[in-house]
Amino acid sequence: MSYFTKQAPVNILTPILLSFILTACGGGGSDSPTTPTTPTTPTTSTDDEQFGLWLTDLSNNFILPSYQDLKTKAQALSAQSTTFCALNSANNSDLHSLQQSWFDFNASWQDIQWLKVGPVLESSRNFRIEFWPDSNNAVENGLNNLLLTAEPLTADYVSSKNVGGQGIPALEILLFTDAVQDSLLAASDKEKRCEAVQAISENLANITNDVNTEWQSSGGNYVASLTAGTGEFTSKKDAVEELITNWLEQVERVKDEKLLQPLAVNAPGIPTIAEFVLSDASIASVKINAKTFNKLFTANNGHGFDDILTDHLDQPAISTEITTKISAISTALNALDSNMSYAELLNDETSRVQLTEAIQKIRELRDVITADFIQATDINIGFNSNDGD
Repeated sequence: MSYFTKQAPVNILTPILLSFILTACGGGGSDSPTTPTTPTTPTTSTDDEQFGLWLTDLSNNFILPSYQDLKTKAQALSAQSTTFCALNSANNSDLHSLQQSWFDFNASWQDIQWLKVGPVLESSRNFRIEFWPDSNNAVENGLNNLLLTAEPLTADYVSSKNVGGQGIPALEILLFTDAVQDSLLAASDKEKRCEAVQAISENLANITNDVNTEWQSSGGNYVASLTAGTGEFTSKKDAVEELITNWLEQVERVKDEKLLQPLAVNAPGIPTIAEFVLSDASIASVKINAKTFNKLFTANNGHGFDDILTDHLDQPAISTEITTKISAISTALNALDSNMSYAELLNDETSRVQLTEAIQKIRELRDVITADFIQATDINIGFNSNDGD
């Protein structure tokens, strides 16, 4: 020690040495520790606890805010519909404002479209919000029936009729038609069409309000059932498996129904079967869908499966791979020319190559989830691939 570097007087050195010897031997008074302090060993977390953390953060960071936003956007759409239809001589600018409210609501829906558990399934609410794909023209037929009825159109009346005429696609026809004779600005039956717009919009506001209320702890408290793995679930793991199944179903839906099928084998593709033909919101919707993949994986920057894989399961390579695959999907989609419509993209050879690349990136994400991810987490999925590739 430093105090041995200089010669000390004997009467001072002796007690110092004695004190040093006593301390080394474990003596020297009660203030001196006799043994080293042993660090506390962290409590090992179980898979069930980790699943519970993901379910809780996914609910609080993603699901609940998304349903609240969906409700808010539906109310804004309904209010904008009322404002538009109250005008004596609406113009293109007025219609554009109403169309923007539709875009806003659809964007919010695309963010939570993947989720197929709980209140949104009751009374076919998910189909009433958006009936698509529509191979039997249910949307057009349902809307035509509404326009032909002599009865006043109300939200209650609409909600009791064909699901195809109740939601986003029916409103798209009313708001974005190119046919002058069907326009909200010039159609001979524009008052009836406005009546339908208001009734359908209010119907959507009612549906989304009910879904949101039934999720909230102050309402139906479905969130408690999901996060605890109770009610319709047998355990937290069962709840996780159901949500991961929902995720994979959405991955398949985006890949096949939203991209691969419209792309077809050759140009010009089949743009008429796209999700949103009239409004050309198809690619914008897919981009939102792709962002939800990351929100699902990370519990929207909460305790996500990226944390579970890295810190709990010691599988950081799988976590990194999934993050990379998700990012690659958005990169491929963002490479598409934003100035081109979906129909134009499907008919342009360079764009078709880019769309094929995006589809391949989604396949790669699907493959790593259904193989490495499932094996590492020891969860079972109930989804059936409709892909075949």
